[in-house]
Formats: sequence, structure tokens, C-alpha cells
Amino acid sequence: MNRLTGTSGTESGKLGIMQENEMKAIWKKVTDLLAGEISEVSLKTWILPIVPEFADDKVLILSVPDSFSYSYVIQMLPLITNTVSVVCSRKYDVQIGVSGSQEIMDALRKNTKPAEFPSMGNTADENHRSMAQLNPQYTFDAFIVGSGNRFAHAACVAVAEKLGGRNYNPLFLYGGSGLGKTHLMHAIGNYVTQKHPEKKVIYVQCEQFVNEFISAIKEISYDDFREKYRSADLLLIDDIQFIEGKEQMQIEFFHTFNALHESGKHIVMTCDKPPQSLASLEERLRTRFSSGLIVDIQPPDYETRVAILKRRAQQNNVNVPDDVFDYISANIATNIRELDGAFNTVLAYSLLAGSIDLEVAAAALKDIIQPRPARQLTYAMIMEVVARYYNVSVNEILSNRRSKDVTIPRQVAMYLCRFVLNMTFPKIGEAFGGKDHTTVIHACNKVSADLNAVTSSLTHDVEEIKKRLSL
Repeated sequence: MNRLTGTSGTESGKLGIMQENEMKAIWKKVTDLLAGEISEVSLKTWILPIVPEFADDKVLILSVPDSFSYSYVIQMLPLITNTVSVVCSRKYDVQIGVSGSQEIMDALRKNTKPAEFPSMGNTADENHRSMAQLNPQYTFDAFIVGSGNRFAHAACVAVAEKLGGRNYNPLFLYGGSGLGKTHLMHAIGNYVTQKHPEKKVIYVQCEQFVNEFISAIKEISYDDFREKYRSADLLLIDDIQFIEGKEQMQIEFFHTFNALHESGKHIVMTCDKPPQSLASLEERLRTRFSSGLIVDIQPPDYETRVAILKRRAQQNNVNVPDDVFDYISANIATNIRELDGAFNTVLAYSLLAGSIDLEVAAAALKDIIQPRPARQLTYAMIMEVVARYYNVSVNEILSNRRSKDVTIPRQVAMYLCRFVLNMTFPKIGEAFGGKDHTTVIHACNKVSADLNAVTSSLTHDVEEIKKRLSL
């Protein structure tokens, strides 16, 4: 979202600011009235997650959880505005934005006095969090921990609990897009602002950092720029790879880094690759980035993906059958952002269909999830191909032998049955000679973890087997 959308461009009054309990009471009346105007599914999916952020006698500022919700809620803005006017017996300028976005922050600053911004309750941690541009929804409690991110999560918790220590300073998180790096970074900031409200926390995207530096050059305001960032107790900088190839920016960040590090302040960075892979980065910066703790985040495994989807369903107050979770999780394995996108697509489609089931999910995602090959694969065919590839017999795969030459083919075959045929764990166990479902889960997790490793010979094996299966 590039702007905060409202019903008018009128300026709000600065008087008559509602207390938080009054604002929530009014919004409760609004939602009660809306319940009689829209379907129960629409109410639970789009209206109930809305949070009132600010209200006075002219303006009501509402936030939605994400940009997808925004695209739907904004279509309801006239209805919401009319309902608010009915409840309050006066015309209101209702404005809607994404929670934690710059547009929301700007709107709050515009409509409140500095001492009142941003919290209706005026608590210190909320004030610091807002000034730090932190998303309050990104907390450690809201983060789903799995095998691919467990160490990263633990490292971030350690930094948050022992801010300023020499350990894990700097903390360098790297991994592909949509794996939770930004969430963890915000979680550190939110934890610190809550536990240590006196600390100055700054979160900034590297692109914004660069743009501010360029503006400082133009306006000859170096001192203000340097004071802002070098006075931080905790600097959270997202997508640090953005400074590659920018010589002046690298020089400035080098000195900022040194100033913070030498004074015992903490630095956390995210990147799409490890420091040694930043080819256009000055060596002195590369060595400093590598001087603390470097942690990678891997794509979520199947169980983590299911857990994420169940959390999203809970947040949206919708009941989703387990086979829908299984279908999405088995077919969307790249990153959390795509997983969320697929889930949101299913939710949107379900509003038209009137229900959520496997058929609806498949129809909603038909352009995202490619159909299965016309050839009908079976678990027996997978066993046969895997056995031939590893030069073992199917009987050996079905046996209870635990030698490596049999265990690896068995685990790979189980993994393919799970993620190619979408078989349940108990069904796979039954097909493999009556194995317990926990054995199957372990096998699938083991193969998934090996496939996510930076160097894995198993990746070649699985891809070759898929080719032989004509996948």
C-alpha cells in the first residue's frame, strides 16, 4: 500500500481525542451493526481483525493485518463509514491502512500531539515501538519455530534478552525471501522496547537508510543523520545487501557500525546471502559483518508449514479442514510469503464458494499449483524407481534393516510418497510394511532438512528420481 485511504481529505481536529476504551466501545457497536449487513464469513475474515488505532471527533483511523486484507476491506469503506456515522451521530472521515505501515504512522503523527503519539494508552513501550517503526504483530510468540529456523529464533531471543553484550554482536541473519528474517528482527525490537523502554531502538530498511543518507548530502545535514543512527542502543537494518556497489554509503555505514559496536550497542542485520557472498562489499565491512554470529534461515518443513497455516486460520477466525492444510503445505514449499499468499487466495475464493474444502482449495490454487501428471503414480511405482536408483530391492526398503544403504532409499521413498502423492503419514507407514507414523514423519523431516542444506548430495538424487518418475 502506497497511501492511507480514507473517505475524504479533510483535516482532523486535534481536540476531543478518544480514550482507548471509548474508541473500542464505539468500534464494537460498529461491528455489531455490520454483522447484520454482511455475511458471517466476511465479518470474521475481514471486519473482526480490524484494529481501531485512533479516534477524535472527526477522524477514525483503522488498521488491517496485511495488504491482502486491505484490498478487500477498502471495498467496504463506504459501508464502514456510514455505519460509524450512524453509531456516532456525526459524519466521520474513516481512514484505513496496513498495521505498522509508514502510512499509519504518518496518520497518527498528523492527528496527535507528540506527547500523545502513538498510543491511546500512552504506554512507554508502545511509544518507543512506534518511533522505531516496528510492527507490533511481529513478536517471538507469533513466530512459528521449525527445523529450518530454530537456531535463528534462538539467536534472536538471546540477543533480545542480553542486549549490548559482546556475544552475537553483530547478528547477521541471511536466507531467501519470505522466510521470516524481518519477523525475527521486529520481534527483537518489540521485546526490547517492552522490557527496556528507555532503550533507543531503530528499525530501518537499508534502502531507506541509503535514501536518508542521500537526502543528508543534499541538505548538508550530516550531523542529524549521524546522530540519529549512532545514538541507537539497538540498530536493526533490513536487506543490508542494498549497500553493495555504493561506495560512499559503505564508508558511512562503516563508521556508524564502528561507533555503535565500540560503545557496546547492538547491531542486527538481514541479508539474502552470507557476508562472504557480498562481492561488491568492502572487505573491511565484510569482516565486520562476519565478526559476530552468522545464521541462515531455511525454508520451512512440512510440519512448520502446516503450523503456520493453522495459526493463520486461527487469526482469521475460520475453520479449515486438515486436508486443506495438507494440500497447501504439500504443494507450497518455497517460503512463508507464498504460503500466506496461497492461503489468502483460498480464503478469498471461499467467500464466493460459500465454504472451504479440498475441492475449493484446488480450484482457488489451480493457477499456482500445477496439476499432477496424467500418468497415475502409485507408492509401489515410487518404491520401484527408488530401489532401482539406489541398487537395492523393494523388499529391502520394506524391511526393518537400519543400515545406511537401505535407510536412505527408504526415507527418500517415504518423502516422495508424502510430497508427490500427498499420502498421509499413517498410510505411508502401512504401505512400507506397517511402519509407525512417527517413523514416517522422521523420514520426511530428515529428507527435507537434507534437501535444504547448502551442500547436499541428496538434492541431486531426489531430482534424478523425480525425472525418472516423469515429474
